[in-house]
Amino acid sequence: MNKKILIFGAGSIGNHMAFASLKLKNKVFITDIDTKSLKRMKSQVFPKRYGKWNNKIKQIEYGKVFNKDIYDLIIIGTPPKTHLGLLKKIRKSNISYKKILIEKPLSSYLENFNELKKFNKNNIFIGYNHSVSESFDYFARLLRKQKKNIDNILINWKEGFKGILGAHNWLKDEFDSYLGYSKLGGGAIQEHSHALHLAHVIQKELKINFIDKKYNKLFYKNNENLYDNFAQIFFKSKKININLEIDLITFPPQKKIEAVLNGRKISWIHNYNKGVDAVISEINSSKNKIKLFKKSRSTEFENEIKHIFSVKNQIDYKKSRLNILYGIKVMNTINDFFNEKK
Repeated sequence: MNKKILIFGAGSIGNHMAFASLKLKNKVFITDIDTKSLKRMKSQVFPKRYGKWNNKIKQIEYGKVFNKDIYDLIIIGTPPKTHLGLLKKIRKSNISYKKILIEKPLSSYLENFNELKKFNKNNIFIGYNHSVSESFDYFARLLRKQKKNIDNILINWKEGFKGILGAHNWLKDEFDSYLGYSKLGGGAIQEHSHALHLAHVIQKELKINFIDKKYNKLFYKNNENLYDNFAQIFFKSKKININLEIDLITFPPQKKIEAVLNGRKISWIHNYNKGVDAVISEINSSKNKIKLFKKSRSTEFENEIKHIFSVKNQIDYKKSRLNILYGIKVMNTINDFFNEKK
């Protein structure tokens, strides 16, 4: 691709994005306000995940990164509560960019994320990479074909901290980062907001009009620390209801979507096997059809980057499942979830 990409944040997402960008033959620059994070990336995180450090990654001191320069893509991979402040800082700086990707969720629920509507110039994307995967795209096509027969859609997005911290071994527990603090963008519904995003994508593509929604939630409290560790959301419509269950408890992880059609199912299963997503169609009574999609952790991010660069105009952007309006819609639902009286 030979694009010039700048990444803010040398944590988990920054490492993923750096590796994926290099695989796509892009030029990669990365910075972090915490110099320890940059050192850890180079000496520990990147080598452990990918075998060895790659000198093609250029680390830039945070204080110097806002000087005049031009990038094809800027990726904001910092904690959620910092996203909007960093976006404003970038916009006011001497940096020029063609597109910007904000890692999910768009912000923490306490931020004024709706103000982003006025910044929308068809070049701001939100990092819900599962929605642009080959497997989900295939699943969505099946749903559109079977729309008249669908009764309910169930979305489970469940992964406990055992799995999450296993991929972030420099953290001693969830309270060692934003993950254990709902007010900072952590907790189940924000960390696993992929589920909400996929629900809103399905809603739009099937043209479902929600007439009601209900929430159920459980909170984990440890001294002064508080975060939601279970969320159930029910979107009601006249025909197709969507029910979500999200948690930070389940291990091994369970991430899947099931559409129920007259007692039968079409299912999308993330990580059906190692390196494989699956779509299972049970609408034919004689035989279930299983379609497998090979992938790697890196290709999930590669597909996201390729999708962003494939968006050439306003029409493409409006169709994109990563556009800013989806990100805002997700945050509005999260806001409703926290503001509803328990």
